[in-house]
Amino acid sequence: MTKRYRESIEEVELPTTGDDGAAAPTAFTWRGNRYQVLQVLGHWREDPGWWRRPDGEPVQIEQTDLWRVEAANGRPTRGVYEVVRRGGTWRLDRVWD
Repeated sequence: MTKRYRESIEEVELPTTGDDGAAAPTAFTWRGNRYQVLQVLGHWREDPGWWRRPDGEPVQIEQTDLWRVEAANGRPTRGVYEVVRRGGTWRLDRVWD
């Protein structure tokens, strides 16, 4: 089962070398808890684009990178999390139990 959060991530740690915009996070902080990424289960990219609102006004959408990762926060259990970067902002999108 999955639960959707779409909440901001306070801090994201990235590899120290070669961040080409698609580097997977190595750790993140969400709701005051630090999660260490144990394994990247998947990565995909949604290219930038644009849409139109019902009134015809164009809306720009930035490139979005999504990672599904297995992570732990020091407790005995591990979880699967979907971490999203759109432009310069990060959010936690989903959690699987």
